[in-house]
Amino acid sequence: MEIILKDIQVILNGRVILNDISTTFSNGEVVMIVGSNGSGKSTLLKLLAGLFEPTSGNIFLPDKYKDISELTGYVFQNPETQIIGSTVWEDVIFGLENIGLSIEEMERRANYVLDLLELSKLRDYDPYYLSGGQKQRLAIASVLALEPEFLLLDEVTAMLDKNGKKEVLSAISKLREIGKGILVATHELNLFSEVCDRCIFIDKGKIVFDGDVHDGVKLYKEKVKREFLEV
Repeated sequence: MEIILKDIQVILNGRVILNDISTTFSNGEVVMIVGSNGSGKSTLLKLLAGLFEPTSGNIFLPDKYKDISELTGYVFQNPETQIIGSTVWEDVIFGLENIGLSIEEMERRANYVLDLLELSKLRDYDPYYLSGGQKQRLAIASVLALEPEFLLLDEVTAMLDKNGKKEVLSAISKLREIGKGILVATHELNLFSEVCDRCIFIDKGKIVFDGDVHDGVKLYKEKVKREFLEV
């Protein structure tokens, strides 16, 4: 299963944010998206989440999908912006209730994602008292329960300590194993190099590299170094 972007341009408030974006995202692949602040990383994820339409260009979806939001699930940098249940279980169930699933199907999905992300023992806990890594895994679980084919992770480890980061990396590895496509916008290059298959480097709204993760990270680091020396 693939999402294909062809000649995508996004203009917001009169400013070109993304320009001439053409690439493909596939199931079972973890893609690191890198670039300086304001380069267009988050805009690309929000486009793929269906939060707005491209100004021009085309997004091609598998035949059974009419809208890209049916195919993708977005996870924010701060998990607390997505957690609304008074318990871990209620938080996962909330989105499933909104789409009108039967009780049996809600329970099946909730039990599956909590077990997959090692949160089953915490199902009756108040999310407020979870660690940062546990909160982020809960945010991922709640999105995953809606059964998207692609997870869009926007700086999901930026607010976490070392243990929390490890927990999220483990979760990403499990999601890849079950065939999910994962896009990670991040500045933590060394951390995600361990789990990513491919790197997309965006600079000033354009893709300047799309390929091997280690080559992409090296290229981006060289750019950052040059900019630092020029200051």
